[in-house]
Amino acid sequence: MASPFTTYPATDRRQTGASISRPVDRSVLACPVCRGMNWKPGPSVRGVALSLCAGCGLLGTTHFVAKSRTTHYLYDVEAEDLAAYREQYLQQRLALYTRFLPALPPFRQTGKLLEVGSGYGYFLEMADAAGWRSEGVEISPYCCQVARQPGCKVWQAQLEDVDLVPESYDVVILWDVVEHFTEPDAVVRRCGSLLRPGGALVMRTPDARGLDSTFQPMRAAYRHLVYPANTAEHVFHFKPRDLATLVADSGFEVRSTNCEQRWRERVISGNNSFVRAVRWFIMRYAHWCEWPYEFVLTAVKK
Repeated sequence: MASPFTTYPATDRRQTGASISRPVDRSVLACPVCRGMNWKPGPSVRGVALSLCAGCGLLGTTHFVAKSRTTHYLYDVEAEDLAAYREQYLQQRLALYTRFLPALPPFRQTGKLLEVGSGYGYFLEMADAAGWRSEGVEISPYCCQVARQPGCKVWQAQLEDVDLVPESYDVVILWDVVEHFTEPDAVVRRCGSLLRPGGALVMRTPDARGLDSTFQPMRAAYRHLVYPANTAEHVFHFKPRDLATLVADSGFEVRSTNCEQRWRERVISGNNSFVRAVRWFIMRYAHWCEWPYEFVLTAVKK
């Protein structure tokens, strides 16, 4: 099922500093962490090739890095997608939201919160109930329609196209979104422009340490069958250090990196009950072994 998240085209804004002195290779994406353009073959996951940044080691899905595919047409959804989301994803997402909402009040001054890639609006509803004046930006028309039914305030647009008041938000949230962007560094800078000084940027993404090469059969099964490396949509695969470097270079101070794994937040999807049963068993073993799954990074605007 496609995830209804905002996407952005790659631009040349990252070609700064030392890279200005040499010709820009427009055949590949720039690394959002070190801004390098040199990618070498990396490991594969689920039969899809990954590329490794020669400068910092960030992993990217090769067909996106090489610009042989784009993310622009991946995120339109319909009623059947909502049904599948409610069946296989919703309860786990609600558990995540319930865990992290109580951590946000220390950042409250204006009471305004923005979610980028707000999907069907479930987090916005919970934030509203917790006393926030929450708003969302979402590219999918159908998701916006669903989110607006209970009264959520959502713009159907890309973040860069919405006329939002600079430095007016206490918190900007990206739940499982940053890995979908072809230019995540530009997105982080845009989020920074919307946050007041001292405001918080909160991002959750799969922990790419789960993609480390291994000869252990169960770890390999976890990597290829269960770990959430959705190469149909995920452009970059971040380890905590990668995302921390990216946000620090964008004017943030990393406040915390939460790698705690809770069983109730783990998504076990599949097209039939047999596939889900196999994935449940592998996921349960991975949870017991405390293998990397996802992490939440909280950073504060300086």
